[in-house]
This record gives sequence, structure tokens and C-alpha cells, in this order.
Amino acid sequence: MQIVFKMEDGKYKIPRLIRYKIRNNNFKFEYKKKLYDKEIDSDDKEVKQISLLTEALNIKKRKERLKFVYDKACELLDGDFYGKNICEFKNNICFHDRIHNGNCDGCCRRNDNNKTCKYLKNHRCSTKNLACKLHICDPLKKKGYRYRINDIYILKYLYSWKQKLFIYTDLFLSEKEVLSDIYKNSILYWALLIKKQGHSKNKDDE
Repeated sequence: MQIVFKMEDGKYKIPRLIRYKIRNNNFKFEYKKKLYDKEIDSDDKEVKQISLLTEALNIKKRKERLKFVYDKACELLDGDFYGKNICEFKNNICFHDRIHNGNCDGCCRRNDNNKTCKYLKNHRCSTKNLACKLHICDPLKKKGYRYRINDIYILKYLYSWKQKLFIYTDLFLSEKEVLSDIYKNSILYWALLIKKQGHSKNKDDE
């Protein structure tokens, strides 16, 4: 069966529990009187989001779909952090640390708790971590930036509440480690790891 997403009053109408209809359906979205089933290049954020969601829904293999969602969500956020440079990095120091004489060394992490991250290499993050991207500093919030999980369609509609918890709290971990939590989708397993190894699951971060 084919399900087509159509725009109404500037928004695409998406059933809330759409992820439960993945197996037996093919998905498309309508844009400028044409139907598409994959991501398209568009400056319209609504169209961009629905195109990513549609492509993800058409990936029938679970792990492949979950990884696609994770990677594309990272790309969407990186469009602001790298593309727009909202942190205003100069010489690897963000605007906040330039004012307060800090040195975040190319990373937007808060450094007032002396926490280090082994994935920070050559002044850049060497992995993809959604939690680090979703948590931003107060100065950015005052500028009007907010990054909420449910603002990103592929996360809102295709990740369970447990998986959303993982991607929001798995700070300072590699993409592989976070995806492991997402694939298992187990609060008990995740909680036991935190208790055993610490919040970051990374001895270098303790």
C-alpha cells in the first residue's frame, strides 16, 4: 500500500504512530504536484524534513533505518553549527569563551567541570554525538536557538521514547556506542552500563 504525505496550511500531515506502518507500506510526499520518495535538496525546512522522513520510512531494515535517522539528524544540526557557525568560532574558541577567557579548543562543550573528551582531536569532534549537539550553552539560547528532539521529524516519528532518552543523555560517546544503545532499545541494559562505567561509559571522561 502507498501512503502519500500532503501539505496542509504549510505543514505536512503525518500520523503520529507512522513508524508502526513501515513494514507493509511504501511512502511518498507531494511537492509542487510531484511525488517523491527520497530526500530532495530544498531550502524549505518543512520540505527537507518530510523528504528525510519519507526516505527513512522506506528503509525496511531496522538497523539501517535507525542509523540513517541518526546520521541525518546529525547533519541537520551540523548545518547550523558548521554551516552557519552559530558559535562564532575563531582560532578554535567560541564567542562565549572569548568573552570569559575560556578555551573550548574547537568544541562547544561546557568546560567548567573539567570534563575532557577523547573524541576531540585536532580541535574538532572526530565522531558524531547527537547529545553533544542537542545541548547548547545559555548564550546561544538567549540568541533564540533551541534544539528539541521532536523538532526533527525523523527523530520525533521514528525513535521511541527510550531511544530519544539515549540520544539526549549519551554525552561524550562515539557514534558506535550511541547506536549500540539505540539498537538494543533497553532501559535496563543502558542503566546498568551507566552504573557500572559512569555516565559517559568512558574512563577517559571520568
